[in-house]
Amino acid sequence: MKKSLLVKNGLKQLRHGFNRPFMMMFETTLHCNMKCVYCSVWSDDRNEPIAKPEKIFRRIDEAVELGIFVLSFSGGEPLMNQHTGDYIEYASKKGLFTSMPTNGLALKKFAPQLQYLDQLEVSIDTLDREKFDKRRGIDSLNHILEGLEYLKKTTPPKVIQINAAVDVDNLHDLPILAKYCDDNDFLLHTEAVHTVMRYGLAPDYPEVQKNEIGMITDYLKELRTKHKSVRFYTHYYEFFQQDGFTEDFPCRSASHLINMKPDGSVHFPCAFVTLHKGDPDMPLKEIYESEPVQQIIRQEKKMWDFCKGCKIGCPYEVSAYLNNPKTMFGGVLDFLQWR
Repeated sequence: MKKSLLVKNGLKQLRHGFNRPFMMMFETTLHCNMKCVYCSVWSDDRNEPIAKPEKIFRRIDEAVELGIFVLSFSGGEPLMNQHTGDYIEYASKKGLFTSMPTNGLALKKFAPQLQYLDQLEVSIDTLDREKFDKRRGIDSLNHILEGLEYLKKTTPPKVIQINAAVDVDNLHDLPILAKYCDDNDFLLHTEAVHTVMRYGLAPDYPEVQKNEIGMITDYLKELRTKHKSVRFYTHYYEFFQQDGFTEDFPCRSASHLINMKPDGSVHFPCAFVTLHKGDPDMPLKEIYESEPVQQIIRQEKKMWDFCKGCKIGCPYEVSAYLNNPKTMFGGVLDFLQWR
């Protein structure tokens, strides 16, 4: 099913000159039950409208028809939405490649449906319990590790990926984490700590400084030679060191990444800044082809002020594939652990 959708939507993308979205990021909720020091999402407790499952199922159908290959479930903590497991199962059966980052607190609860994911990303920065508690805000490491032990019994190798937010504080904890991933046939993916703002809220915790990037990159390259589990996008750290998105490397989220909120509305240009909100009841294709959205897409390469300095992963991945064929090829090699 996934291969047939890949071919079908690949041809659809070809007809449109690959100027269509190929990924959707669905924020199932913006709430979170952790208190990570480098994130501000958990500090916002405003009410949010949550769509009924029927509306989200329809959106997934519309995404397939639009030519999308990948559906990433995100948040906040995506499993705080009680319907997320049903959405994962539905999307997978539709043939979409599905992925989801999670803090890991609900792995056992959702285990039957998490098996439908092509990639499950569990956030663990360190196996030092005291340091984990300090970085993540709650005492939960043992609970998460128990959930992973439970889940791996029915999960194929390398479907589970440990996501580590890296800075100088936990850099030297990574060998133990990499060994843990080696032993359990998990992947270990690292990303430098960076600022993510929501509703104008920014954490006090500093992002990785430019003068630290070279040292972190060298350390990760060496770590990768010793541990089969380690993967990271080498050029992402170069992008980080060069101040994130620039006019030479613009964000392409507006044109190629559909950003859907918990109520089923679609926001442009990205999940973090809204210049246009598509009606939750309007079909996805009509929203994307509407003049307000197309006007935003025509402007995306010129860079809005709020894009400058942004280093967020999902928009980066989409943009890397479009901005530079060399970067795209390098990203594939990094993902497959071939270099």
